[in-house]
Amino acid sequence: MQKTYDDLSQIDSILKKGGVMLCPTNTIWGLSCDAYNKSAVDRIFQIKERDPTKKLIILVNSIEQLKECVESIHPRIETLLEFCNRPLTVIYPASPNLPAYLSTEINTVGIRVTKNQLLIDIIENLGHPLVSTSANKQGVPFPKNFNEIAPAIIKDVDYTCYAQRNIKNAGRPSLIIRYNEEGELIFLR
Repeated sequence: MQKTYDDLSQIDSILKKGGVMLCPTNTIWGLSCDAYNKSAVDRIFQIKERDPTKKLIILVNSIEQLKECVESIHPRIETLLEFCNRPLTVIYPASPNLPAYLSTEINTVGIRVTKNQLLIDIIENLGHPLVSTSANKQGVPFPKNFNEIAPAIIKDVDYTCYAQRNIKNAGRPSLIIRYNEEGELIFLR
């Protein structure tokens, strides 16, 4: 019988030691690590051969955890997060509550409240957010399913969520939005 859920204690141990994991999100397969471990974040950039000025998305497990990461959330954004069915990454002003290396050169961060139960549980066990990015080399199309992930990516990570490999996710990245002071939404992707 095939195992349907990955070992959370093993994942937690690997992430706390600075490991990088390959796992499905509610959008596409991604590379993730502890957002508070700079060497792990740097490894993701190395694995992807990604320009470090292109920052990673921060994943939180709830709106409550999001509120711990940013200084304020516009009420319209909070309502949108509650009711939007499509995965949604919101660009916020950088906050002293997050490590500076996660913010862009224009002092912003992209944060998504995940609805993937495995990631919710991993973040809960870890006690703080993850970073995430698509499981591909920079410039190569992102994988829509596990079978499209390059063997080199799988080889370079410390943990692969094999029990989740047949999970059907959205197969497309999240919407990315930001908002202005008036609460007007600007769709970036």
